[in-house]
Amino acid sequence: MILPDIPRLYTALAEILGAVLYAQAAPSRTAKPVYWGITAGWGALLAAFLYLTGDVPLLWWIPCMAAAIVWIYLYLLATRELNLLEAGYCCARAFIVAEFAASVEWQFHCGIWPQRGAGEPLSLLLLAVVYAVVYGFLFCFESRRKIAARLVITPTAMLMAVVMAVTVFAVSNLSFVSGDEVTIVVFYIRTLVDFAGVLILSVQHEQLREAALHSELAAMDNVLHRQYEQYKQSKENIRLINRRYHELKMQIAAIRAERDKVKQDAALAEMESDIHRYEAENKTGNPVLDTLLTAKSMYCQQHGINLTCVADGTLLDFLSTGEICTIVGTALDNATECVLTEQDPEKRLIRVAVYAQNGFVMLRFENYCAQPVELGPDGLPRQSSHGGYDLKSVRAAAETHGGTVTLHWENEWFTLRVLLPQKNEL
Repeated sequence: MILPDIPRLYTALAEILGAVLYAQAAPSRTAKPVYWGITAGWGALLAAFLYLTGDVPLLWWIPCMAAAIVWIYLYLLATRELNLLEAGYCCARAFIVAEFAASVEWQFHCGIWPQRGAGEPLSLLLLAVVYAVVYGFLFCFESRRKIAARLVITPTAMLMAVVMAVTVFAVSNLSFVSGDEVTIVVFYIRTLVDFAGVLILSVQHEQLREAALHSELAAMDNVLHRQYEQYKQSKENIRLINRRYHELKMQIAAIRAERDKVKQDAALAEMESDIHRYEAENKTGNPVLDTLLTAKSMYCQQHGINLTCVADGTLLDFLSTGEICTIVGTALDNATECVLTEQDPEKRLIRVAVYAQNGFVMLRFENYCAQPVELGPDGLPRQSSHGGYDLKSVRAAAETHGGTVTLHWENEWFTLRVLLPQKNEL
């Protein structure tokens, strides 16, 4: 039995759904209402174009399909934060998935009721069911495999995806171009080839995903190593400073024994009081936290930053040295990096608090930040002023203990909260 080919509107719908599916991998360039408005207009134009060119001669069929692919590419590039390579990669995946979805649906149609028209209710119901199953499965699969790290699409990776998409499209439609009679066997071959193309591009995507994960883990490991090295260096520096202060106290005692002037005694008493204040400063009950806070306080004093801290370090005893270095050290590094850009020294302010709250341990880091901080889909800042991989390492350390990390900017203050379940010692 000679069978009709896939209706052009069916193909248009498949391509629209494929483009929308893979567009979700990147942030939108506009607000959601604007994005969906652009998508509706773009989809209507694509459907109209494919419908009007459905009966063109074979010589013009391939240029029309190429124009439709370019239309998908421009849509991805205009509506999503994708560069040229990323848009080309997503376009190739979307096109092959659309070819597969349209092919498998029309194969079911021709296998069940080949004489029924494409616009009849049962045909439209079958279209909705098949597309819902195919794209619903792909959406769930992509959502489960989604990672915070952005994939690095190299020219080679994009070229491989495009070449594979073109090859699959050419092979799957070879029988139609040759002019042979279209039978159900041709549909079987086309569906099988398209399915193979989807699998190959999925394997390539998985490889890129694994590479991105390895890169992210390596960056987070570097952050942890850097913070730990800073901690060890700070610990040694503080030990030397403490010894120097002890020597200074002995000198003060000797001077006081030799001289008995009232003003000198007052000055010496003030110096001794300053030393006592230093000794009591950042005594939180956790030696690792004490070392970090003291080192960061000294850095802030040297750079004109006002750092205030109220912390119960005993609440963090269940964290390892590396975890405390990662969470506290990274948060303070990001805060100091931000406030150092502030021209007014009076606004170089950082506040730190560690306290218990309803069975949880709250670590709160606040710093003055005049410019709004835009957060990405992963809840982390888009700009590097407060993070990048650094804050990803903070989130990873918190999630190890079942905790969460939240970030918020309001009224020129940036707040980082780390909430951890409190561990009660038996």
